Amino acid sequence: MITYVNVPAENQEEFINIETEYWAESKQANIDAGNQIAWGLVQKVGGNPNNSWTHAFINVYENAEQMTSPGVGPSDNLASSLVTSGSLSSYQADFHWVVKTSMQQSAERVDGQVTVWNFARPANINGFINENTNLWKPFFENNDTGRISWGVGLKLNPRSNNLSTVMTWDGFPSLADALNSLDIDPDFNPPRGSKMDEYDPDGWTSQIIVRDIMWLN
Repeated sequence: MITYVNVPAENQEEFINIETEYWAESKQANIDAGNQIAWGLVQKVGGNPNNSWTHAFINVYENAEQMTSPGVGPSDNLASSLVTSGSLSSYQADFHWVVKTSMQQSAERVDGQVTVWNFARPANINGFINENTNLWKPFFENNDTGRISWGVGLKLNPRSNNLSTVMTWDGFPSLADALNSLDIDPDFNPPRGSKMDEYDPDGWTSQIIVRDIMWLN
């Protein structure tokens, strides 16, 4: 589950301090008790030009039943953002995703690493997910692309005609690596057999870089 919050620039230092020094302790206890797999706080790179969101909480659960358990699911995460905020931040929305396939982090996750979030609305969702699972995952695992993590998610809620339905993520050790990955390489060839132009003819609806503030598991 990804929860977006908007934190004005003048409140961000205090917001981060409260989250990492106070709420992180309770989140780690939740993880240690087996109530969830991981928790993270990330910050959007590049500011907030659309006045939408600046930070996001990531709560990772084993399954939907664990996520919706009393005191563990959205209410717990929302309480975190609201108690922290008062006037520090404004709650935006919860987005529920299921991980369809992923590549294990190749190195220990460290504060400050970055991830590119790629959102799309493919014409053929099953084709998009299957190709990522069967072609792109082995490609990234067998080639040195600079990625230290990768995955594909399907949005469960909310859904509408103007929202993305899938996302992929590419983890990198530095912002420079992430930016270089977004540069166009005219010599790049996709994995043999790729039909991504057919499955997702319109390409990404948006691509956003986020930086880890804290990650617990």
